Amino acid sequence: MEQKKQYLSECAGIGPCTDVKSYKGRIYAIQRICDEHGGKLVVLTPELSVCASYEGIGTARQIEIVNDTAFITAREDGLWIFDVSNTEPKLLCHYQTVEYATGIALYGNLAFISCRQYGVQIIDISDPKEPKHISIVRVGEVQSATVSDNILYCGVWGTKEVVIVDVSEPQYPRVLTKIPLQGRGDGVCVRGNILYAATGQHGRGIVNLHDKDDPAYGMGNGLEVFDVSDPSAPKRINGILFEKGYCMTIDMWEAAFYGDTLVVNDTILGVYGLDPDTLDIKFRFLPPLAEPLNAVTGVTGVGKDLFVATNVDLFAARGLEIGDQEENRGDIYIETSKTPFAVSGEGAELSVKYSGSFPVLCAVETERAIALACVEGGVHLLDKDTLELRSVIKTKGLAQTIRIFGNRLYVAEGEDGVEIFDLDGFEAELVGIIHDQKNIYQLSISNSGRFLMCSLSGMGLGVFDVSDPKDPQKLYSTSTKIGLLYGNNFALHNLSDGTMLLFCHVDGLIYTNPDKGDREFHTVEYFNVATNRFCGYCAGEGIDTDGENIFYSYSDRYFLLDTDRQGVTDVMAMPQQKIAPKFRGLISLNDNLMVTCVRPTGVIWALDISDVNAPCVLARLETTASPERALFVGGRMFIPGGRDGLLEMKLDIK
Repeated sequence: MEQKKQYLSECAGIGPCTDVKSYKGRIYAIQRICDEHGGKLVVLTPELSVCASYEGIGTARQIEIVNDTAFITAREDGLWIFDVSNTEPKLLCHYQTVEYATGIALYGNLAFISCRQYGVQIIDISDPKEPKHISIVRVGEVQSATVSDNILYCGVWGTKEVVIVDVSEPQYPRVLTKIPLQGRGDGVCVRGNILYAATGQHGRGIVNLHDKDDPAYGMGNGLEVFDVSDPSAPKRINGILFEKGYCMTIDMWEAAFYGDTLVVNDTILGVYGLDPDTLDIKFRFLPPLAEPLNAVTGVTGVGKDLFVATNVDLFAARGLEIGDQEENRGDIYIETSKTPFAVSGEGAELSVKYSGSFPVLCAVETERAIALACVEGGVHLLDKDTLELRSVIKTKGLAQTIRIFGNRLYVAEGEDGVEIFDLDGFEAELVGIIHDQKNIYQLSISNSGRFLMCSLSGMGLGVFDVSDPKDPQKLYSTSTKIGLLYGNNFALHNLSDGTMLLFCHVDGLIYTNPDKGDREFHTVEYFNVATNRFCGYCAGEGIDTDGENIFYSYSDRYFLLDTDRQGVTDVMAMPQQKIAPKFRGLISLNDNLMVTCVRPTGVIWALDISDVNAPCVLARLETTASPERALFVGGRMFIPGGRDGLLEMKLDIK
């Protein structure tokens, strides 16, 4: 096996990158965190000269380009869509994905968004200015995916496998089979009837993830090849293991064709060029090492050159003569239609009451109206008695989150900040704007109505004095360790003393009380005493308070967080009651009722928590909707259901 050495010869000097793609003679690199504005899309010439950029795209992860349109996943910051027909990228849409947007695959008029832990979201992108949710493939923690001949191939990280799914009817994806892999799954590609699956990290069967002497430690790096002529019965035909390698850093590995060369990049071990038939190594190179480790995060090719994104910089390797990367299929039209709303389960009824747009969040009702955040559709005001649409507030940006205090409406609109409206019945007047040069997606209002707590970009928090809406003043801010989970962190209510709360991945409980003169954020890390494990990890969890207690859902239970913020009490373990799937979700509290909604999986729970140490399950429903937090109005309960509209839930309480 001949191994030719090739070295990276040039660097762009633009800083850390997470992915890179070539398109029509340009190089498009994405950066995860550049500065206080978040990530960036950078357009370069093949000579690595910067010719344009777009800031503020959050924790960017993967990019794909087809038909002059670039699609960028950005973890908790969702999906960004740009027109790249000209040198300057033009933003077409910032779309709120159902969960962490990690990977992306394009296939005709469909986009397949790999999620952090809930599988793959299928989106109709016939009109890239207005994507539409179709369905979710619930197959676990998918890093990357690809589609060929209406078959979706998912590289699943946690369970070390490729899941093969029939998506000929995208409204009703159907899992065909699962292929176990030698290491963790990620990048996959298909040529003809052959599937190439890149693998990484530890080998299958490792006993101790932290034991370097375990025979499987760091031995999952390589590539496996399968015949998928019959995708329901794949056959392994070849494979290669690279050398041992593991480090606690960004983990990404991909496989893609460039001409007749199969290029595989491994975060730690660098980039390999393979003969696709024999898997002989044509070349291998590592970028120049630096501190911290210069991890390879993405590659693309143009003719003789290969461009490599790393967590240090973007590099170019010249003269490899590998050919251009095979393009996405953008010439396919797949018929899609809205999946009929369906619900199953016991203890409650769920019905659609308003389906005029795409509601993602309710606001506390005014004297006469219920307000719905409808993303591209602005804010819809419904008559709270009849639920008829009375008016639409057109917002400058995407209506992501809303709050109401008295007759004042606050709308978080991403890169367009916060718009402040005064309401008079069903009429709205714009009275102020908060634009802090950062993307704002979540917000809470203090008990006095004087202060607004906002998310700033993907990792920041800020408090503003909005007593004069025409001149909002930023008082203080902080940064979190890890990006805020998209739309899930903030508590719906405040403690009775006015303390505003959120729970953040890695950081733990974050709180502040500007009504009492507080001018900083405080953080408490929580651990489950029984398992000695950190509480709080992935999207789909929730936090809320009844004024006195702080409730937090995580994994298969909920926790009652100490109000003195010194510890955690495990008060519920649903598996003991043999209920599946696991209890979790975004929490909404009303008196002794807890309702949790798991947006990615469509599961809704209702619990009687009059005795927090002995909660009683009132209802559990599985739906095809994407349910958000509940709103209680005059004894009625409403849940925004995404594309299915506003849902009313009636409990069968005996």
